[in-house]
Amino acid sequence: MRRYFYPIFILISSLIFILIENIFATEKAINFFGFYIYGSMTAIMMISLFIVQKVVSIKEVYFYLSAGFSFAYVSLFIRTIESIHAYPIEKIYVIEDMFRLVGFAFVVAAIIKWIKHDEEIKKQLLALASVDNLTGIMNRRVFDIELKRDFSNAKRYSKPLSLMTIDLDHFKEINDKHGHFFGDLVLKMFSKEVSSLLREGDVFSRWGGDEFCIILPETTETNALKVAEKIRFAVKNIHVKTDGEPIYFTVSIGVTQMRREDSDEMVLIDRSDKALYIAKEAGRDKSMSK
Repeated sequence: MRRYFYPIFILISSLIFILIENIFATEKAINFFGFYIYGSMTAIMMISLFIVQKVVSIKEVYFYLSAGFSFAYVSLFIRTIESIHAYPIEKIYVIEDMFRLVGFAFVVAAIIKWIKHDEEIKKQLLALASVDNLTGIMNRRVFDIELKRDFSNAKRYSKPLSLMTIDLDHFKEINDKHGHFFGDLVLKMFSKEVSSLLREGDVFSRWGGDEFCIILPETTETNALKVAEKIRFAVKNIHVKTDGEPIYFTVSIGVTQMRREDSDEMVLIDRSDKALYIAKEAGRDKSMSK
């Protein structure tokens, strides 16, 4: 009931006003058709306000819409007073126009704010759909789209393209020993550190679990290996504080470059995975290319 206070207040206030206006009017010749107009107008106003209450959940938009309807209602109310009684009210139409214009301005402002709010919500939803919830970097679904696009562009313009696959060494042991809370913290700190080392055009994604991928546009395999080594040494300096001893960890990295004979981006993924496997077989904490 509390949420409908405003429309009910408008209704009761206008009824009291029309009653007082009737009692103190000097001319008692009443045009009842004017009452019908007023009743219809009030009903439309009430329905509009109740609909706004039901549909609009944004407080600012609701305020502007309610204010707009209220001003429009007052402008119609002023017009109706002249119809209810036989006597004319001088200079009232200027005030009526003013209220109508103000009401229209509030409604337009409400619509603009509503549209902007919807656009912002869409952007937020799109961002949420593109980002890994835990680490805040790109998720695999969007990464697949980016890799396909970068692969096509590199093929078309004969540009170098490298792909890097990273795996955290012995991550399961970190989870088993310290718990998933600290395991998640490791993933977050790793993602933050790596993100700070990459260029603006590079694409960093969580591939799944403790495996990550990086697209390096316009980068040869030699330069990609340099980036991999930079990441590998930077990770060694990360330490996650716990109740006991801090957590230190290493990574293994597989690197590959797109070749002329590669038919699609899946060949790149397969080859970088094989390079990662070689790095693990070589004792981990290494970066290898294939």
